[in-house]
Amino acid sequence: MSNKIKIKSADDKDIPVYIYEPSIERIGAVVLIQEIFGVNEHIKDVAEIFSKEGFVTWVPDIYYRIEDNVNLGYSNADIEKGKSLKDKSGWELPTMDILSCIANLKVNYNVATIGFCYGGSLSWRAACLAYGLDASVCFYGSQISSFLDKSPRCPTLVHLAEKDPTINKDEQNKIIKFSKDKEPAITIHNYKNVDHGFFCDKRESFDKESRDLAYMKTIEFLKESL
Repeated sequence: MSNKIKIKSADDKDIPVYIYEPSIERIGAVVLIQEIFGVNEHIKDVAEIFSKEGFVTWVPDIYYRIEDNVNLGYSNADIEKGKSLKDKSGWELPTMDILSCIANLKVNYNVATIGFCYGGSLSWRAACLAYGLDASVCFYGSQISSFLDKSPRCPTLVHLAEKDPTINKDEQNKIIKFSKDKEPAITIHNYKNVDHGFFCDKRESFDKESRDLAYMKTIEFLKESL
């Protein structure tokens, strides 16, 4: 179960944040960053899973400046609305809100960001800009290749899908080439014969084998980094 609080962002706005507390010994903290679909049931399910592993999990509602309580599904109409909200939201203000969450959590914990889709790219941006972030995980962030002007300041794990049309082979190769021999290390895992959104069991592109493998690698990475 989660509690919903509000914290201050750097521009003095109140960010709504869903908080999931572990019932076991705490390993560290995670800022979980949504897809274009808002803080929907899938993201809430993922937050619950990570909290059960021992991570205090915060999920900021990064669309709050535009619309409250966005909770979209995966229909074509929802996809179009999600794209519109993403375009209106942009990159700067959501990144600022994520950095505010990191700063709040860093008082008590080592902190990682984990993002999916839009959130995967935001997780990458946070890793490049945040001071004090300990790890970043990026699932199929389709704009990562647009943000290769800076390198992450913390160990970073990137999950890519071989057949992802939103990150074609050329874009994936840019990320892979950029990531070679970086310090802190950037680790890339590319999943064969799967599509964008393979981690989400509510999408047609869901692939259980790849999801389970990516989840295992993510947990291992977080436990090593936090």
